[in-house]
Amino acid sequence: MCAVQVRSQLSWETKCRRWQLLLSVLILLPLALQRVDVACGIEIDWPLVAPTAWPDATIDECHDDYLLASVNASSVFALSYELCELTANETKIDLDINEQVERAQIEMGRNALCGNMELCSALDDDLEYLACIRDSGSRNLQLITEINHNATSAHTRLREDYNVAQQTMVLCTLEAQVVYVNSMREAHEELQQCRIELAEHQTPN
Repeated sequence: MCAVQVRSQLSWETKCRRWQLLLSVLILLPLALQRVDVACGIEIDWPLVAPTAWPDATIDECHDDYLLASVNASSVFALSYELCELTANETKIDLDINEQVERAQIEMGRNALCGNMELCSALDDDLEYLACIRDSGSRNLQLITEINHNATSAHTRLREDYNVAQQTMVLCTLEAQVVYVNSMREAHEELQQCRIELAEHQTPN
């Protein structure tokens, strides 16, 4: 039941972050291109403002194709990003379960250790108490060693797994952004080519 609730909550957070990132990319992409233009001296002919409306129906068709390509690129990016986050969230759920299993094993050792000490503490006779501590000392030392080993091993392994999951998430979303930017670039190039061809066709000989 808890796993289902966690998956539902993570799915909702995934959708919210997906649309926030999508809006950020759409808003900041023109500004980033302007910075590249200024810093690198590269002339990038991207429409940094909304294009002027064209009354000609054929020009409108060019713009319709561009709009459709933009929507498709955005949809592909949104889906790809959601898949990246869903994969990362599923990995996190698996790691959370591993954490609980490791903790349960450590708690079993701790309870056994404390139980041995409480058993001796319940003895009224001092000599019997000392003999109990002596006899259980070897077992308690073994339990402490196992607890330390299990905790250190689990912490090291899980921390590395979390780092790998985070790196995979970053690389996955980065690839989705690259595909989106390239798709938008190609759509803009096609729009510009459509405009040029129409201008040449309409220019009187």
